Amino acid sequence: MGPYRTEEREERAEAPRDPGIVGDVIAQFADPFAFLRELVQNAIDAGTDAVEVRIEYDGGAGVARASVRDRGEGMTREIIEEQLLVLFRSTKERDDTKIGKFGIGFASVLAPSPQVVVVQTARAGRRLTLHLHPDLTYQLYDGGAATQTGTMVQVEIAMPAEYAAGFARRCRDALVRWCRHAAVPIQLEIDVGPDTGPDTGPAGAAGAARAGRQERVDRPLAIEDALVEVRGEADGGALAAVIGIRPAGAAPYAGFFNHGLTLHEAEEALLGRLAVKIQDPRLGHTLSRDNVRRDERFERAVAFARELAERQLPAAAAAALRDAAIEVDRARYGELAAAIGAAGVELRAAEWTFPLVEEVGGARAISGAALERRAWAAPAASRLTAALAAAAIPVIHAEAGGVAAERAQGLGCRVVPIDGELTWVRLLEPSPQDLVLLGALGELLGAAHRAPSRIWLAELEGACAGQLAIAAGPADGVVDGGNGARGGADPGDAPADAPEDAPPFVVERAAATRSPFALLRRPPLVLAAGHGMVEAARRHEDPALAASHLARAVLLHYRLLDADRSAELLARTLDGIGVTGADGAGGAGA
Repeated sequence: MGPYRTEEREERAEAPRDPGIVGDVIAQFADPFAFLRELVQNAIDAGTDAVEVRIEYDGGAGVARASVRDRGEGMTREIIEEQLLVLFRSTKERDDTKIGKFGIGFASVLAPSPQVVVVQTARAGRRLTLHLHPDLTYQLYDGGAATQTGTMVQVEIAMPAEYAAGFARRCRDALVRWCRHAAVPIQLEIDVGPDTGPDTGPAGAAGAARAGRQERVDRPLAIEDALVEVRGEADGGALAAVIGIRPAGAAPYAGFFNHGLTLHEAEEALLGRLAVKIQDPRLGHTLSRDNVRRDERFERAVAFARELAERQLPAAAAAALRDAAIEVDRARYGELAAAIGAAGVELRAAEWTFPLVEEVGGARAISGAALERRAWAAPAASRLTAALAAAAIPVIHAEAGGVAAERAQGLGCRVVPIDGELTWVRLLEPSPQDLVLLGALGELLGAAHRAPSRIWLAELEGACAGQLAIAAGPADGVVDGGNGARGGADPGDAPADAPEDAPPFVVERAAATRSPFALLRRPPLVLAAGHGMVEAARRHEDPALAASHLARAVLLHYRLLDADRSAELLARTLDGIGVTGADGAGGAGA
């Protein structure tokens, strides 16, 4: 008798029946646990509306059982003996509604080396039971009348109890890998007892297999970790493709599916750095089940996916960027921007959206088309960013701007961090003692060199916050493209005795670092109230001495303190405190 036969029949199968050939076919399966895919595939081809998979361990018998049950059309004796048990015989070759093509799928049940494979099936009012053995012999029993149709295939494997959890995990992993996009629901039930032995894999995975007693395996066709994805259909929905942009650093991916069952998936740059899944009932797998056949149907499906990526993906990526920017989701925005760049998806200037630190005119983001030649950036909200926003000047969020800055610069915009370039200035109301100090300071500077137009106290934040002084007034506020001053008023609106009337303003480093002693267009001298020397001078009991120390510090700050000016300051100071002799004991004036 040949394999898969217990009795002679008049019609002989034309396919090979040598057990060695069967063994060779089984060895071709890249994954021995792919037998579950083949059984699910047969169930779908049989027209079932759902598949039930159960993994259990029988401690008394020392066997693990994996069973797949469907509610399909079932099988007759003829189908079992002339199709199921015969290699290379299939009625599905030209039927796109069926997945199996080669007639070797059922042989995969022998890949995990079972003691026996039990098949129970019902069709046409009769129930049949098949016992298939590793030596390819079988017994076929008539189970009597049946009122429903369907098939249950159970693979029984001898193993110690400590291996049961590992077996369950691998079964679950195989189902997820091969059947997660199946066209029908797949319900998995596991009952193997505690995980106590080797071959159980990571504790998390084994725990999921053990504790997740019931689980839906199937899920929609999608790119699992995609940040952006688009999908499309053709040929009346028979051909479907999903294209996704994965996080930067993720490998390219290509997956091919037939009725949702995996034909092949790999880190393959089918569409550059993008991820793609293609579903088409006309695609087929190779004889070894480890690749997709690269034929004209394959080429047509790939061409459709490529067109979808070129036509729809840029707009979807732009929409995702815009949403992340508007929703102030900085982490997602940065991840999206990096992923889009890494995937090589080209966006036009108008398709790039950049998140803002502060709302400007009610907008939380700005289009790349609205960027000017220079844009400000900051890592967080501050008084600087608030002042700029009040002046309708946008500030790009710098955390997302690590990538956003690169993209903006690619659009011809120079992104400048505000903390290194801009200074926020709030003029302070001087106290009576401050007025005396500032008056004395002005006189000393006028005598030693040249008096500033005004001297103010101010709170500074930003690029010049640690400096002794800057030289700027509200009229020097940040300008936009050279079109005029913003963020402040004319100095005439802020007299020396009432500077609090001037709103806070923002100046660029180039303006703040000018000299307050210029001959023409002399800017005010603004002393940083938080600087140590200014704080000490304001606390000093003698304004004249305090002004002298401060005058030296100001001239030194602007590199104007030389021997002659130092001597003049000394003389003026001594005269101010009533010392008229060079030796401090009276005599001729200096």
